Amino acid sequence: MADRWLKCNCLLASAAALWLAALSPIPNVARGISYGLALVASVQLVQKSKRVMIQDARRAALAAMNLELEQVEIGLNTQNQEQALYEIYGAAPTQTYPPEVHQELIDSLNHLVQEPSADHPVEASTSTSEKKAFYLAVKSLLEVKGETYVIEQVLKLGGRRWEEGKQRLQQILEEGLRNEW
Repeated sequence: MADRWLKCNCLLASAAALWLAALSPIPNVARGISYGLALVASVQLVQKSKRVMIQDARRAALAAMNLELEQVEIGLNTQNQEQALYEIYGAAPTQTYPPEVHQELIDSLNHLVQEPSADHPVEASTSTSEKKAFYLAVKSLLEVKGETYVIEQVLKLGGRRWEEGKQRLQQILEEGLRNEW
């Protein structure tokens, strides 16, 4: 990741140096060459910056999807363990919990999922910052490339999954507004 930003910074420095060289007292031919090279470096900087921004947005999108998959996996694992307990103790799975017990179980599970682990205090803060970075990247891409590009290229939910992609994009935008990012 640092390599990509290093290339952008080198292109920026080159463009600035060539532009400043053109402003110095040099012959007109050298001045024209310096302006031309500064322009070429600036165009390459813009192209490289776009690629880096898109790659960062994809990386953030993948991180968010992986987090969501982990949460679904935890839920499925809990459901499987509950089913195994039903089979061991012979209770019927059709039996439902009383509302207060059901709510207490949901609250406990949410607390376990959202509570940062004692071994991994950095992961909880990274998740919020990654969500914020992802939201900002999606917002930027929406302004530059538009909704279709974000849904098809970043969220990878085009074609038959267009509505799902549109809903996911709306969720991302609502979360960003809710958190005032």
